[in-house]
Amino acid sequence: MTEARDAVEYSYRDGIVWLGVSEPPANALTRAAREALLAALERALAEPEAQAVVLHGRGKSFPVALDADDLLSLHEVPSLAELCARIETAPIPVVAAMHGAVLGGGLELALAAHYRIAHASARIGLPAVQLGLLPAAGGTQRLPRMLGAGAALDIMLSGASFAVDRAPARGLVDAVAESDLLGATTVFVRKLLTDGRGPRRSSEMRQGFADAMAYQQEVARRREAVAARPELAPREIVAAVEAAMLLPFEAGLAFEADAFDACRTSEQSKALRGAQTAERRALRFGLPAGTELPDLRRVAVLGGGGLAAQIVFAALNAGLSVNWGTRDPARLRIGVPQVNEMFRQSVARGAISDEMAQERMARLRVGDSADMTADSDMILHAARGQADVPAPDHIVRASVFTDRVERLGLRFALPVHGMRLVEVIAGPSVGPEQLAAALSLARALGKLPVKVVSSGDSLASRLMGACQRAADALVDLGQDPYEIDRALRDWGWQRPPFQLRDQIGLDKLAQRERAEGAHNWSALLLGQGRGGRAQGKGVYEWSEGGAQPDPGLSALLEAERPPAKPMPPDLIRKLIFGAMANEGARMLASGMAARPSDIDIVAVMALDLPRWRGGPMHLAGVMGLLSMRRAMEALDHPDRAFWRPQPVFADLIKNGRSFDDLNGR
Repeated sequence: MTEARDAVEYSYRDGIVWLGVSEPPANALTRAAREALLAALERALAEPEAQAVVLHGRGKSFPVALDADDLLSLHEVPSLAELCARIETAPIPVVAAMHGAVLGGGLELALAAHYRIAHASARIGLPAVQLGLLPAAGGTQRLPRMLGAGAALDIMLSGASFAVDRAPARGLVDAVAESDLLGATTVFVRKLLTDGRGPRRSSEMRQGFADAMAYQQEVARRREAVAARPELAPREIVAAVEAAMLLPFEAGLAFEADAFDACRTSEQSKALRGAQTAERRALRFGLPAGTELPDLRRVAVLGGGGLAAQIVFAALNAGLSVNWGTRDPARLRIGVPQVNEMFRQSVARGAISDEMAQERMARLRVGDSADMTADSDMILHAARGQADVPAPDHIVRASVFTDRVERLGLRFALPVHGMRLVEVIAGPSVGPEQLAAALSLARALGKLPVKVVSSGDSLASRLMGACQRAADALVDLGQDPYEIDRALRDWGWQRPPFQLRDQIGLDKLAQRERAEGAHNWSALLLGQGRGGRAQGKGVYEWSEGGAQPDPGLSALLEAERPPAKPMPPDLIRKLIFGAMANEGARMLASGMAARPSDIDIVAVMALDLPRWRGGPMHLAGVMGLLSMRRAMEALDHPDRAFWRPQPVFADLIKNGRSFDDLNGR
């Protein structure tokens, strides 16, 4: 007997009830799915001849709950915790048959089952920590009982996914199926029943507590490790795992629920959840309905240099074939060994095998630029002097270096192979086919694309410019660059303005005009032979040990302006992020950026703002729009147009809203 009922397919045959959760497209444990699963479970337990129940997922995976909306909705009635409790207290064996990605609430559901069988390719994980949360349906209490503190904390603190047959997940499942999961599950259940094995409640398991001293030592070690981190969720996870051993199970569940609520209401979790939602929004490119993404298999990269080498490596590593062309063969004689070295380092790290590296390098062809375009699916201009290289008209071209963009540009966060962000610059004459190609390339490379309407500027460059301009203004007013950096570093930004300035070099900033009465501090330092980290000295002194303050810097600055009373750190932060949010408001008003969250995700991914803090548009709301506006208005600095708050600040304040409210859903 088989029938579909809401989000659960119900099947009963030969004493076994099969409950297949089907909630397309992601098989998420939505409220409707939980209601349907609970109703189906009650029906199964009421079957007079039922001897066992099997939970499984239809489609690509076992049920999951891993994004922000899913995790927060799990507390709506019926909550996932209630569903797990009902599964665990079932009077007949409940078996979880797992395949695909068994993540978040899906894994917690499986932990509540009495037995677990998984396909060999299944991967498990509890990624709540990535959203500033912790598992909240018993995961922090059941997992340590099964695996011990070390493995449980490895899974929860990393937020990563793991193969079921390897550490730290090994031991979580009772059987592994190499091929036919449901067939293997039938055999497994029949043997359970033949052996007379009834329910085995995870709340009553104790194997993870077998060595109590080792358990507590592991908890102490992890507590010390997370104590130095600013995030709340890792500390709460460690505390909950400790509570699993010290408290009765029900008290442990209450501890977990309280910890979840503390995390859920924290600004950290709000920022992390906002960042995840921002990434989803960024994928909305506004392409005309029915626009198909081209199938990109071979890309042409034109031009030599380090940026081109990074792009070539990233494309090869993603499985694409690459035609690398230059007009100067000497550039390729330098560049190809650079790409080879990147693959060698990947092999040394264990990221790929030597055979994989060789296979990927074999997909690289090199030659003159004009010979590299004809059989490519897309052309990337990665250096100047390549725009006139002939190519068939139908092939989409994109400018990757910083220059004017008429149609399509790409701005990769650097290093290309290590950063997920690519800004897609939609120039004045861009068409849907160019944007579709850019989106397809981003997907092929595993990048997050953010659309920017511009003739060449990127969101990252505008934000960086505003940040550096604001930092210079504070120095104009007598503030110490090291104190400005310290205020931001202590807050969590590990690459604050002046340290970052040294890392990228002072030459470009030295060329920028300042308002009358303001100083170009980069030009001053450059004139003193202080060009940045590459020269060993800029704002900081640089050595193998990193950046150190230079005692002689104050004299240089004070020769140009007198020192002033130090600003409080919170005012420094409010002005720096206020300037960046104000620049973001300009980009929104001009249509350069589609939404505030696009600006925030670029700030986090390209400028290294801490993800758990959020970007400048979100921070304007956290710090208070009215307070931020007043701080900018009160600043007595010659660059008045730069500091003048944009009209949207007044509109938002008047209506009790924030930039987050402008994002939509």
